[in-house]
Amino acid sequence: MILLSVFLLSLCSLTYEVLLTRVFSISQWNHLSFMVISVALFGFAASGTFLSIVQSKDDRIRRRLPSKEALAIIVCLYSVSANGSFIALNRLPLDYLRLPLEPVQSLYLLIAYLLLALPFFFTGLIIALAYALYPEKTALTYFATMSGSACGAVLPVPTLPVFGEEVLIIIVNLLPLLAVFIGGIVFALSNRPSAAIAETKHSRLVFLALPLVPLAVLGFVFGNGSYTRVTPSAYKPLSQTLRYPKTKITQTFTSLRGRMDSVQSPYIRFAPGLSLKFKERLPQQWSVFKDGNAPLVLYNLKSKETLRSPRFALPFSGYVLNPEPKSVLIILNGGGSAIPCAISSGARQITILERNPHIAQILRDQYHLPVINRTPRGFLSVSDEKFSIIHVEDWGPSLPGTAALNQGHLFTVEAFDAYLNHLNDNGVLILSRKLLLPPADSIRLWATAYESLRSLGIPHPEHHLAMLRNWEAFTLVVTRKSLKISPADQKEIRAFARNMNFDLVFIPGITQNHVNRYNVFDAPYHYREITRLLEAYHRGSEEGFFASYLLDVAPQTDNRPFPSRFLKWKQLRKIYRITGSRMYSLFLSGEIVVAVVFIEALLISLTLLIVPMLGRSKIEQGPHLSSIVYFIGIGSGFMFIELYFIKLFTQWFDDPIVSFAVVLSGILISSGTGGFFSKRLSLRALRVVLLGLLAASAAMLFVQNHLFGLFHRLPDTGQVSLAFAILFPIGFLAGFPFPLGMKYFLRNPTQRSYAWAVNGATSVLAAIASAQIALSLGIAQIVLFAVVGYFFALFVTKQASGEPFAK
Repeated sequence: MILLSVFLLSLCSLTYEVLLTRVFSISQWNHLSFMVISVALFGFAASGTFLSIVQSKDDRIRRRLPSKEALAIIVCLYSVSANGSFIALNRLPLDYLRLPLEPVQSLYLLIAYLLLALPFFFTGLIIALAYALYPEKTALTYFATMSGSACGAVLPVPTLPVFGEEVLIIIVNLLPLLAVFIGGIVFALSNRPSAAIAETKHSRLVFLALPLVPLAVLGFVFGNGSYTRVTPSAYKPLSQTLRYPKTKITQTFTSLRGRMDSVQSPYIRFAPGLSLKFKERLPQQWSVFKDGNAPLVLYNLKSKETLRSPRFALPFSGYVLNPEPKSVLIILNGGGSAIPCAISSGARQITILERNPHIAQILRDQYHLPVINRTPRGFLSVSDEKFSIIHVEDWGPSLPGTAALNQGHLFTVEAFDAYLNHLNDNGVLILSRKLLLPPADSIRLWATAYESLRSLGIPHPEHHLAMLRNWEAFTLVVTRKSLKISPADQKEIRAFARNMNFDLVFIPGITQNHVNRYNVFDAPYHYREITRLLEAYHRGSEEGFFASYLLDVAPQTDNRPFPSRFLKWKQLRKIYRITGSRMYSLFLSGEIVVAVVFIEALLISLTLLIVPMLGRSKIEQGPHLSSIVYFIGIGSGFMFIELYFIKLFTQWFDDPIVSFAVVLSGILISSGTGGFFSKRLSLRALRVVLLGLLAASAAMLFVQNHLFGLFHRLPDTGQVSLAFAILFPIGFLAGFPFPLGMKYFLRNPTQRSYAWAVNGATSVLAAIASAQIALSLGIAQIVLFAVVGYFFALFVTKQASGEPFAK
């Protein structure tokens, strides 16, 4: 029964973990969604600590823990705590952006963390019991844990569109309760079928479950009510839009890729970069919001009059260089204004790239244009077509800094290379973003375009660049032909800027007399910094410019693809002063939140590991120090490998939640398979496995780019299959070290429980640390940390197999 309980709770817990990630993506900013993994692992670590203390202190509890009644109680407590924590989370007035202003928010954050960790504590307790009390079944326990978790990662894919996050969470967390109820009846009837159920020993299982059935019914009812309804953050665009009168959500569609809310309102006005000289009416609009954010606005363009407004917008500056273009490629990430621009230009062929299949169909129905449901980089990697204009629309987050942790590959050097290689000889690349002070995005994108042009062998990249701005946004125009030798094109851009009251930021031959004329700042900040950067490029000292600048504005690569991340830790004090010495502004950066959570997790983890040591009896043998180092090594190594693949596949699938589900299902089922076969291996084979892991992990660094090209030449099913094929060898090898360590390095239940706590606590820290490693060093560097972890595990295997010391 315990293996069945391990499988069932692992399945439900992993499904709950995936759904919590979706809940945080909707109700909060993505700052907190990364916490879900650490919350789950923290619950696992706490269960190991608890069991280690109980087994060394209380014989009565230790004897009763393996009983069917005790297992049933734990399973029921999981269901109650999981649904209870979810309901409490939705009622908790948590708003982490107000942490510096309201100290009580720290308490709310702690309550949320502890409540969400509680169901994972009970899952971890069942798993730890199986490891501690049945060492001969270690391989089967590991297989049950990993295979159950893998099934849990896949379960939301078909069920989310049917039920939605709220109802599905309730249903999944009630499954263990239903299993206990049915199991209790089966046990009772099989033991004494002719007697009343109440007289059997196992009838307690039935009557334990019966009082919880009303709670189950209430929970399911609440699934469609206010107690479990997931509402977006008040700061998100959807919440703000719904405050307008006569505004309503007309349709909601939920999938693993996000919750799509279609909103109708007479007050939606989306025209970023619009000139103040436009005095006519904007076309009628409606919006589709993804997770309450990133609105995609759709326009009613049924008459010629409705096509006038795009000609007054900043992005149209690129179209004046290529009037009536032959072909336009539009790459969307929210926004939507690029489509009216292309239609208004008179383009003969317009192709739209939209990665979300639901939104792609909405675009087809609205504009009757070809919409390709592929990732931008995937499409460009297999297409030989050359375009007159490539228009990339991604205006950035609604609140600066809140997307610092978000991985994006639209603005990397490799992405610019792909764009420029798909332009014809007169082609134009258009990119627009929100204007930031101090200058950040504008400098980074200008530098990225410069370096991409230089990599194509263009001798004077600055001759191919132009930038315009108004008070809220800027547009970067990159041309294949030189603007320096084309006075007519320069004249067109200057005339467009003058007629629309847009300010020039950069164009070949620009001087300070030509800038900051219409939307006046105290100084021409953006022009000044880009000019300094150009001078640095001419001197070959651009690295010095990037190193000394206040923010991190260096061009980003696919290895460090965080377009909204600008924080420099060494400049933190200066940034604090410049932003008015307000702690609030710093908390807008997700990177600060990562650091705070890591410190808190470190303190909690140390507490969980130290307390059992202090409370252990003198007779009870503790684990050898080398055994602790071993489980630290394999725990961190496994987690770093897992997080590396999640971030790598985020680029490949262009969706973090899809990547999360694919990696977890693939690596868990493969590691579970490895754990199942581990029962046949010797200690010497363990060293061979660890060497294989080191080699396989390092090899990924050399083959990932080649596999990226192969991945995008495959259909959707082929892509998932290739992802699983890549994950299986490493996952299979990673499944051996933990059960083999339990088998050969530990001697009693207390040691095995403590090892479970060490593994969980280390995984918590590795999960959080990987976010900062990717931000500061790069995604590939996460693998190097995994290699270090497995190397330490290999180094101590000989010592760990020795006799443990007695305290």
